[in-house]
Amino acid sequence: MALRTITSEHRDLQQISIHVPSRSTSIRNQETDMQWTDLDRLLVQLWESHAIYTKIVYSTEEEGRKAACGYIGGLLPEMTERGIIEVVC
Repeated sequence: MALRTITSEHRDLQQISIHVPSRSTSIRNQETDMQWTDLDRLLVQLWESHAIYTKIVYSTEEEGRKAACGYIGGLLPEMTERGIIEVVC
């Protein structure tokens, strides 16, 4: 909800960092998937209107790192497809 309050007056905002704990990806349902879809759309809009860079930081164990990065890309497909997101695992 806080991201929806960003306006053209927020000229100094250059980056949004979202920290995702590893346990959050195991809790998926229709409601959380819709929230990720809404977030994806909103972040794309912020990129298009304000060129705000987005970084997702995902904490996971070493062996699950590659799969986790792909998983986050699946939650934010439009941002991933456009290449306007950095996923740090």
